[in-house]
Amino acid sequence: MYFLESGLVNPETDSYRLEGSFDTWQEFKAYSDANENLLYRNLTDELHGYKSLRNAQKTYAEIVEQGLADADMPWVGSIRHPLEWMGSLFYYATILRKLKIEKRGGIYNSLDTMMMNKVGMPDAAWDFVFVERWDDVDVQNSLKPQSNYYPDHAQLFNFENINEHARAFIEEKGGSVLKEMNVRRSDNDNTWYLNNLSEDRKQKSLEIYAKDLELWEKAYAVYN
Repeated sequence: MYFLESGLVNPETDSYRLEGSFDTWQEFKAYSDANENLLYRNLTDELHGYKSLRNAQKTYAEIVEQGLADADMPWVGSIRHPLEWMGSLFYYATILRKLKIEKRGGIYNSLDTMMMNKVGMPDAAWDFVFVERWDDVDVQNSLKPQSNYYPDHAQLFNFENINEHARAFIEEKGGSVLKEMNVRRSDNDNTWYLNNLSEDRKQKSLEIYAKDLELWEKAYAVYN
């Protein structure tokens, strides 16, 4: 949205892909504004999960392979600390399970009970996805490293300072930033998740997502 509202995008020559079935970014923005800045529990089913979002969440290799962009063109994106990213995934997966139960009138089935036992706590959830289900295709798609989405020459903005990064980048190019934008609105605080994830699992996570951590540290150092 920073780029689309910056005045730097030419709608006649520049293409973009939106999550969901929106025809234009203006339509997407109107939906976001009407739903409390994409408050998660207000989203439609088509805005949940990898299967429905895969066209808007292609990796760098997929984009180049499908001829959607040249391999050496400039690349800009955001990067989040791996543990904070995992905490967010845990939070939204929990919310999504609760929403499905609410749609059934609050009725729990045997799968709900099993999943509560398997993924209700950070350590159990970590073991479920990184040990028990790690070879599952859907798990692999959902937990792809953030670095898969970018080439080595990408310019990345760290999540915590995305406003500063975006403003500096856009204004340097002659564009304008009308206001700071908020990421998807959420009441999530990863403190509980991180406090309840064991140190050995944290370390293993940072090993799995070592390149993500490296890219985040590099971006974070720009403004911190």
